[in-house]
Formats: sequence, structure tokens, C-alpha cells
Amino acid sequence: MPAVFWMVVIWWAGYAIAFAAQIVRMGGPEGMPMSWPQALHFSFGSWMMWVPVTLGLYWLVRRSPIERGRILRSFAILLAASVLTVLLRGSYVYATSSVFQWFGHHPRPGFTEVLTSSLSYNFMLAWVVIGLAHALVFYQRSMERGQQIARLQAGLTTAKLEALRAQMNPHFLFNTLNSVAEMVHQDAELADRMLVSLSALLQAGLSVESVQFRTLSDEIELVHSYLMIEKVRLSDRLKVEWSVEAEALGASVPALMLQPLVENAVVHGISRRRAPGVLSISCELRGETLVVEVSNCVSPDGAAPHGSGIGLGSARSRLQLLYGARATIQQCATESGRYLVRVTMPVEKPGAASLPGRSAA
Repeated sequence: MPAVFWMVVIWWAGYAIAFAAQIVRMGGPEGMPMSWPQALHFSFGSWMMWVPVTLGLYWLVRRSPIERGRILRSFAILLAASVLTVLLRGSYVYATSSVFQWFGHHPRPGFTEVLTSSLSYNFMLAWVVIGLAHALVFYQRSMERGQQIARLQAGLTTAKLEALRAQMNPHFLFNTLNSVAEMVHQDAELADRMLVSLSALLQAGLSVESVQFRTLSDEIELVHSYLMIEKVRLSDRLKVEWSVEAEALGASVPALMLQPLVENAVVHGISRRRAPGVLSISCELRGETLVVEVSNCVSPDGAAPHGSGIGLGSARSRLQLLYGARATIQQCATESGRYLVRVTMPVEKPGAASLPGRSAA
């Protein structure tokens, strides 16, 4: 707003100076000659009144622009504002006539005549200002949208790098490849499935395709690849329970959003325990909101995992950029002694699909 304020002030000051120059050349009311000080006094008194009016109209346009979905309502509001502008301008001229000599040596006309004159001059000028305000507002929106896209792209890159960092972790790779080497001699088919899952994870992290959204079904497929490897590594220590509504599978969600939540639960909860642990993943639609919950047992010392690493931080930042206050990530300990991460985000029109994989592992 400060930038717009100074833009408006400079515009009307420049216009007042240009108008004063015209008065010096051609004369004021009734062709009365004027010096530069007189012309500036007359011109600035007339046009600088438009500074607060312009700022008010700009504020209204920002709040109620004439655009699809609210054309009639916005037009009515701005029409009322333009009528009010005419009234204010006429009242201003009528009240300051003795100060600026708007009518030269003639007596001041009646208030109704001044308002009629104001209507003929200022109604269209008010709509010119409204039109220019729309152009400025839409330009600002375009610039903000470009900046938001850049931030979202940076957020997606961060998520990919985080996914790659997790999967390229030497400990993770060592355990995975070691398990594959053992399985080659015991269960070649399982070893092949582990390599395929690892390939899918690495491809998701290394992909250069700038995809901001994918279906929840695709995200679940990626999580299955991750959990398949962890299931072999942790064996009976990891049990996964799925609860996914079929209607939610077609919902569009930010890419690489679910996997960091699941990884956080496995790394900070399940893998730190010697006793078996249950990882629960739930996805359901509540009206036009998708609710994703990932819960697991607490860490060995009984404390809930922090879960504030780069993965969850990146997810929270991207949700904020995409949805603002309409999306949340909540972390808490449940009454049953489990640790829960709940993500809520708006969805548009999810389509039905079939759940990939199994309902429990």
C-alpha cells in the first residue's frame, strides 16, 4: 500500500502541475490570466482532492473487483462509490469556492447546480480511476501468482531433495542392498520387488518433472514402495494398518506429501523399538476436506518423536503456500499412548478408484 500511495500522489501532483501550465498559457475561469503561483494554487486545490478518492476507490477494487462470480455485486458497490465520489467532489467545490475561486468573479451557484456539474465531469473520471485500479490490482495478482509459483517450485524441489536425501542415506541404502543380497539366495522374487521399490523411490526423488500435484492413489503407491523395503528390514517389528476411503483416492494432493510423514513415523517411532509396533495410515474425506492421519507408537523412552525435521517442515511450508489457513498439520500424543500427525487440506472433486496394494501389511 505505501508504494500505491506514493504512486497516486505523484500521479495527481504531476497532473496538477501540467494543468497549472495549461492555465498559465490559456487562463483560468473566464480566461482570466494567472501567474504560476496562482495557477498552482488553483490546480493543486482542484486535483489533489483526488488523492484520497483514488486511494479509496483502489481499496474498494482490491476488496470487490469486477470479476467472474461476483460481477453484479461488485458493479453495484463500485457504482455506489462513483456516485459518492460525485457527491464528495461537488460538496468540496461548493465548500471551498471562496478559497480557490472556482467560478471566477461570478457568485457561487446553488448546491444542486454544483452537484449537476460534478456529475457531468466526475462520474466518468471516477470510472476511469476504477478501471486503472482494476488494471493495477490484476497486475499485482499476476506478480504475486508468479512469486507464489516460484515459492511452490522451490518447495517441490526441497521435497524432492529431502526424499532423495532420505533414500540415499548410506545407512538406508546399506541395509536395503544388504537385505537384497541376502534375499537373492532365499527369495529371488522378493529381492526383485525390493529393487523395484528402491528404484521407484529414487526415481520420485530424482525426477526433474515439475509436478506439483498427484492423486492420493499415486502417493499411496510410493508409500507402499517405501514400506515394502522397511517391512523386509524390520520384519515383524513393523505392522502397517491402512484405512483409506475409495472416494479419496482420486483427490489431488501435493506431490511427495505423504511419504515424509510415513518415513518420520517409521524412523522416529517404529525403528527405535525392539518390540513390534503398528503404523496406522488413514485417509478420508470430510466434506470438501481431505484428512490424512499417520500414527505410530512413541519412542523407546516414552516421549513422542519431535517430527520437526526438513521433511515435515517442507510439507508444512508447501501446504501454507498452496492453501494458506485452509490446510493444517497437527502433531500430538493420543490418549492411547500413540503419536499422531494429522494433515487436513481442501480438495476439489475427488474421483473414485481402487486401493492399490493391500489393506494391511
